[in-house]
Amino acid sequence: MTGRPEFRRRRGQRETAKGSIVRISLKSTLAAVLACCAVGPVPAAAAPDAAPHRPVLLITIDGLRPDNVLEADKYRLSIPVLRSFLVKGAHAQAVVNVSPSLTYPNHTTLVTGVYPAEHGIYNNPVLDPFGKEHGEWYSYYAEIKAPTLWHAAHEAGLVTASLCWPVTAHAADIDYNIPEFGRNGTDRTHYLLEAVSQPWGYLERIEQAIGPYYLQANIAANDKKIEAAARIIIAEKHPDFLTIHLGSLDHEEHVHGPGSPEALATLETLDAAVGRLVAAEQRAHPDADIIIASDHGFYRWSHEVNLNVALAKAGLITLRDPARKAVGSWKAFAWNGGMGMIVLQDPADTATATKVRKLLQGLARDPDNGIDHIYEGEEIATLGIAPNAAFVVGFKEGYAMGGKLTGPLVATPETERGNHGALTSRTIRPDVHSAFFMVGPDIAAGRDLGIIDMRQIAPTIARELGVSLPSAKQPPLAVHGR
Repeated sequence: MTGRPEFRRRRGQRETAKGSIVRISLKSTLAAVLACCAVGPVPAAAAPDAAPHRPVLLITIDGLRPDNVLEADKYRLSIPVLRSFLVKGAHAQAVVNVSPSLTYPNHTTLVTGVYPAEHGIYNNPVLDPFGKEHGEWYSYYAEIKAPTLWHAAHEAGLVTASLCWPVTAHAADIDYNIPEFGRNGTDRTHYLLEAVSQPWGYLERIEQAIGPYYLQANIAANDKKIEAAARIIIAEKHPDFLTIHLGSLDHEEHVHGPGSPEALATLETLDAAVGRLVAAEQRAHPDADIIIASDHGFYRWSHEVNLNVALAKAGLITLRDPARKAVGSWKAFAWNGGMGMIVLQDPADTATATKVRKLLQGLARDPDNGIDHIYEGEEIATLGIAPNAAFVVGFKEGYAMGGKLTGPLVATPETERGNHGALTSRTIRPDVHSAFFMVGPDIAAGRDLGIIDMRQIAPTIARELGVSLPSAKQPPLAVHGR
């Protein structure tokens, strides 16, 4: 077993000509002066650099199902890098992720270790019945209400970096950061991305080496740019904690469905990219821990249930403009997240709550509507979902929440596609459970962790980094030892 390093170079340090490390800090200089002037013996304080830690590279492959790796032969997949994690390190049979099983809530749980009800990122898009935000998603780091791993690492003096990670715009805790940003895909998105990346001008400098970083809707090409930028950051900055989000598999699964030839070919391409990123990380940090995770799985769907159509017909939503495509007023609104989160404009409006309850119960009695269960009260709290949801509608397999305001309640797309977002727990919808693989010098080879809770991943990373994340209450994963 390789011993952990006692210290490494961190932010605010420089090397002397002899290679020793000097911390440039007014605070530490003042402490040294006071120690010299003190009368009597002064107990030695533990040096902040002495805390043992390992660097961590966390890569998420958006939409990666655990069976794609665990049963790669069934899919005739050539993914030698990902499969090597099964032999060299620890892996989960499945990760019970959080609801809704969407990218933004789950990526935030990965770095906080808590439910959406605690970290505040309840969905991908923000709640916007009137459409004033034009489909905007949660983007800004300040929207996260719980402490993050980047914050803990930053406070400990470690170098942090991130590429294309959700909800990281203007993240002061990330030293080198190019966030996922600009959901509306306008021509000005690139300039917006420059504005929210940091440090100022670093993205522009990277583009001098790799060309334009943001390529609009070409997700596969964007993943290549993310990889190229990451390899530069690893080589130049040696971050102690680096997070990378790759999105092209998710895109292909949405368009063509999970297990489609297009999705599997994309996963093989990503496997090679992961191999190059791991090699770059190990050159910079031979003692690094490498984690590959995902945010959700995928399922095929053939029916779209537009709950807002039913709410509008019941008079709980009033539509405006000649095309009736916008909300004029509302008392209850279904916040689309793959499942239906019904929000009341006035949470204390018991008459509207009663009307919504009766409406949903009536819809659930018709099996063609695909409603599996209606949650409210303590059931919602137990699932850790948005606290402003008065009701949550879970759907049967093959059904997903739609976003239309008019038309049929249940619509059938021309082609069957892929989706995620369904309610998830240990027993609910395992088809959206996510993946976890980890290798490192102290990580047990061939360790099967079974089914794990996504909230355990952040405290596991905190332990490896040697930092504290007390808000994460789940125990770290047992990845060490034989």
